[in-house]
Amino acid sequence: MPTQRNRSVVAGLAVVVAVGLVAGGFALGTQRSGDDPVLSATTAPAAVATADGTVVIDRRGEDLPGDAVLASCDRSSRAEVARYDTAALGEVVLQCGNGSQGYEHIRVRHTGDWQDVLGGRGDRDWDDAMLTAVETAVSAPRSGFPVDAGDGKVCYAAPVRFDDGSTPSPDAFVKVIVSATTDRVITAYPTRTDDC
Repeated sequence: MPTQRNRSVVAGLAVVVAVGLVAGGFALGTQRSGDDPVLSATTAPAAVATADGTVVIDRRGEDLPGDAVLASCDRSSRAEVARYDTAALGEVVLQCGNGSQGYEHIRVRHTGDWQDVLGGRGDRDWDDAMLTAVETAVSAPRSGFPVDAGDGKVCYAAPVRFDDGSTPSPDAFVKVIVSATTDRVITAYPTRTDDC
């Protein structure tokens, strides 16, 4: 079972930005505001999306978003964890956030849900699965998505399976809620339902 990542940062630790692609089509880039590293989507989806928009999560792969990206969360809730290109909204971002939105909200409220999806198999952390699912759901959505979720929000939903062809049990879908007014990912969680 994968170990839990520790978000504490040793004072004075230099942030190293990796150059090139990491597993699933993500690249570490540098954000100009504060030069914090950011996990950004390349033009290709991070996960392999099937023709029906299914999210495919590799059981083994790189640690996403990486300690350098999460270190920026210790300094600012507005620091970016990932950035995605979407057809419906243009560029959207997953910020470090707080208890109400972003990576921190997902970490506090849905870590256990994502760990259940992984089922203890493979070497991926919960956020490896979450980031892969968000990238595919918003960058290569199924037909008919996103849908209006009210209050200036849109919802994406996608089925989830693993690279070995198996599906998570009992949760086999992911929902991603994005603010259409601020272009930020609010939450992402596994669910048993195939709609918004």
